Amino acid sequence: MSSKSIPCEEYEDCAMMQEEEWEVLKSIYPDVCISNDAEPFGRTIKLEIPVELSPARSVTIISPQNHSHATSPLVALPPFLLALILPPEYPLRAPPRITSLTCTHGWYPSSDLHAHLAEMWMHDSQGVLYAWVAFISGAEFLQSEDITIINSSPLTLLPLLESYNTHAQDTAFAETSFSCAICLSPHKGRHCVRLACSHIFCRSCLSDFWGSCITEGDIGRVGCPDPLCVKAGHEASEEDIIRVIDEEEVKRWKWLKVKRALERDPGMVHCPIAVCQTPVPSPEEDEESGWGRLRTCPRCEFAFCAFCRRTWHGPINECPLQMTESFVMEYVGLAEGDGRRLEIERRWGKRNVERLVLKYEEDRLNREWISRCSMSCPGCGVRVEKSVGCNHMTCIKCKQHFCYLCGEKLSSSEPYKHFNTVGKSCFEKLFDGSLD
Repeated sequence: MSSKSIPCEEYEDCAMMQEEEWEVLKSIYPDVCISNDAEPFGRTIKLEIPVELSPARSVTIISPQNHSHATSPLVALPPFLLALILPPEYPLRAPPRITSLTCTHGWYPSSDLHAHLAEMWMHDSQGVLYAWVAFISGAEFLQSEDITIINSSPLTLLPLLESYNTHAQDTAFAETSFSCAICLSPHKGRHCVRLACSHIFCRSCLSDFWGSCITEGDIGRVGCPDPLCVKAGHEASEEDIIRVIDEEEVKRWKWLKVKRALERDPGMVHCPIAVCQTPVPSPEEDEESGWGRLRTCPRCEFAFCAFCRRTWHGPINECPLQMTESFVMEYVGLAEGDGRRLEIERRWGKRNVERLVLKYEEDRLNREWISRCSMSCPGCGVRVEKSVGCNHMTCIKCKQHFCYLCGEKLSSSEPYKHFNTVGKSCFEKLFDGSLD
């Protein structure tokens, strides 16, 4: 029907329906509507329609040579740019006229989609723009669950699709409100941090919490504060740490992490060079092989034996007896005025001998006190002293549960069964000071 045969009131109805359709479209898809310009031949409209995948779907890109490359599951694909003209007779008598339809990065053939859109308009309809936008944004034109794209440059298109998907996820996260489990207040995603475990907290709370833990040296608590993650002992990754705290705290966290790893290393020793004393971790070799005793200081590069602390003497030779310990023990066992005692004083110097004897006595008393007032962890051997509380102990170094009275290992799931078992030497002695 020509435009001359259309009654004037229909023109007015079409114009009003076009205006109403545009307002509805803007209210539902504000980011899609780019422009709406009135021209003598009709309205010129531009839309940018993103493609959302729900649930996430993988995309396989096939080259003309049948080489395929698959993406990880995506939740968004690059948008389509749609330019069209609404003639004065739309929507009652004429369909929209598409002047341009392209997709960013050219990942989908526009001609196929053009045909789909043309089939959706019906005579005397109430408008088709909303249906077009919903059809494209909902990825309804991608009918199969596994999306297959034919493209001449799969290796070029693949990172572009994944990059856009990441950007779309970040944008959606930034504009979404989340409740922080620490302060219990709602925050926009741009002020929050989503950890590797997917739990979300506001950046301010997490920064204060982690900063406090790092200042106190308790890096075991620098992780997700969610109760489930705390119970599982999940610690934050370096990537999450860098995103939340400042550079100085990151440096201290790294230093504390290395320090903790060395402290948990049962074979760690310190460099015997007095001006160095750098912690040296245990090697990968088995200590039974002989080479396991070799340590090389990472700072001064001094190679020494971990047993005798002397210059490395090879994997086969036995460690020489420490001269100081041997003559001090002999000196202490001799009577005052003994000829051998005087000989030792002349050889090593009386003051030096007295100083070594004093150190020997201090070490002996320390060993006796440690043996008398502490218990050795059955897991790693570290000595533990109890000040107050019950006799169920948890080693701070290796996390082994054990009884402070008898030193027996305890089950982490039922640690108190040991004190409730009839016949055990520690039966009903959870809070006793010593074992009878």
